[in-house]
Amino acid sequence: MSDTPLVSIIVVTYNSAHRLPALAVSLDADPGMAACELIVVDNDSTDTPTRWLQHAQWLVLPSNLGYGSACNRGAALARGDYVVFCNPDILVTPYWCQRLVAHLDAHPLVACITPETRYPGESIPLGTGVADRDALPGAALMMRRAEWQALGGFDEQFFLYWEDTDLCWRAQRAGRRTVVARDVEITHSRNGSGGGAQTWLHLYIQNGIYAHLKSQSWARVVWFVGKQLIALPWRLLRSRDPRLLAAFGWNIRHCAATLRHRQNILAGLHVPSKGTP
Repeated sequence: MSDTPLVSIIVVTYNSAHRLPALAVSLDADPGMAACELIVVDNDSTDTPTRWLQHAQWLVLPSNLGYGSACNRGAALARGDYVVFCNPDILVTPYWCQRLVAHLDAHPLVACITPETRYPGESIPLGTGVADRDALPGAALMMRRAEWQALGGFDEQFFLYWEDTDLCWRAQRAGRRTVVARDVEITHSRNGSGGGAQTWLHLYIQNGIYAHLKSQSWARVVWFVGKQLIALPWRLLRSRDPRLLAAFGWNIRHCAATLRHRQNILAGLHVPSKGTP
């Protein structure tokens, strides 16, 4: 680890200690870690994650604040010129950070960059250069630290889901690009912190509507909300989860505040909300 790091790697954990041994082996095998610092932010886990990655700087939060909030607190400790926000269930390849940095240096208009992501058992063809994407997965998302600060960091209203997409969309509204590095690869298990997708479906709906309202065209807002409304009866029959209805109610109650965020974003004032709008 470097005393003057080029890159600050920020890993957020929540009851994901079972994933950390593999991540530790992966990071230890990367010679590029000599130019990096490792910051781990734990969202009040109950599985004693600090026994792993003992060479990292640990920040243990008193409660589970959600992914974006934890990333913001980790970034506040960062000293690198670049920050990369990581899930705990990834495996990296040698010099992955340095190769992402090289792409950012070669493309000044790129704000957010991720590696190609493959999942266990998959094989993906690598390429060269970068490819623009509407939104990027947040499993290993890199930005220049100064640009991340200028955009206001992650919107802490997103407890889980859509915080990475929202950040990308705000960057695009600022005239920046969001890209995948075609020649860099990570492996992502997609199950780092427990809890299936159905457990958090209400947050996917609530936050998806919120993210679209904040920065997307009205056509895209109508398309997304309409799709969720069409699927709602079947989802309610299957799960009988009242939180699915509450996801729509939340957006109705906070619509005025969300539209104020929208005005600020479209005007170039990229300051996300901290907590409930």
